Amino acid sequence: MSKLLSTEAIRNQSKAVFRQFRDLWIENAKENSRIEGRRNSAELEHMGIGKCAVLVAMGSSLENSVEEIKKYRDRIDVICCDKAFMPLLDHGIKADLVIVADAGIPFEYMEKSWRETTGVKLVSTPYANPVWTKMWRGPKYFYINQDAIETESIFSVIMGKDTRIIPAGSNVSNAMISFLTDCGGQKNSNWGGYERYYLTGYDYSWQSKGNYYAWNDPKPKRFYMTHRTMLGFNGDVIHTSENLLFSAKWLISYITTFDLPIINCSEQGLLDIPLKGNLERELNKINPNPWMQRSIKDAYHSWKDTHYAAKRCENNFNSLREVLICQ
Repeated sequence: MSKLLSTEAIRNQSKAVFRQFRDLWIENAKENSRIEGRRNSAELEHMGIGKCAVLVAMGSSLENSVEEIKKYRDRIDVICCDKAFMPLLDHGIKADLVIVADAGIPFEYMEKSWRETTGVKLVSTPYANPVWTKMWRGPKYFYINQDAIETESIFSVIMGKDTRIIPAGSNVSNAMISFLTDCGGQKNSNWGGYERYYLTGYDYSWQSKGNYYAWNDPKPKRFYMTHRTMLGFNGDVIHTSENLLFSAKWLISYITTFDLPIINCSEQGLLDIPLKGNLERELNKINPNPWMQRSIKDAYHSWKDTHYAAKRCENNFNSLREVLICQ
């Protein structure tokens, strides 16, 4: 793959997208801001302590992984993009959390299954199709993208100052990772708290004899979106678009810069990150005993409470020392 992204390339991408969708984004954000029952995403921080998550995008490699996700479902949380929600349900897998990152995602991607959204968390961009956010029955959270042209200043006013801001990752696959981590500038943390993130369907490309999406091969889209023919990290011939190539470069930079606990188990495509593996082998390593997850979470809360108690004692000690000698 050619060199990774420059600051100028990221800024130009942000400007181009915002010019194209500005009016629709603002209109949708205003409508989504009026939805009742919106939750503060701060309550999701560290939700993955003691657990591992499989992040599901819609590359065709998902077709080879879905049975493994189903087999090890009791060991993992499943987090997927909007287009993957119904296909996973069709294969007997109900996601724990779904992320929407696009104003143009039509209702048809959940039309048959919106009643199944009860109990499933929805994490949405402000400018998502409001039909999604209105019909969703599970808890609803919103996030705002922080991009190179500072559109967060617009959407923070519309959605409220307490709406979480994440690095803009250019597509929904990247948004899943941006939301679950908290990296950039002076910070580098695993906000979601999961021990490992396993990626599948993160192809950023398609093969000559494979589907464009998992189980779906829209025509003529697969042809007019073929902007480049390249070699994937396995040396196989693949096709990709400029936007997918941009997104793959962005995510490679993000993961490697911040050394995130992410393993690409897609086994094909453009996401050539340091940690790659086979999904079944990786999931088989996870201790299946549910007691282990609970114990880790209990230990975390015990450590956290002790840490805060020690800090309070230290502050009290220093405050008393300050008044020992009168000035």
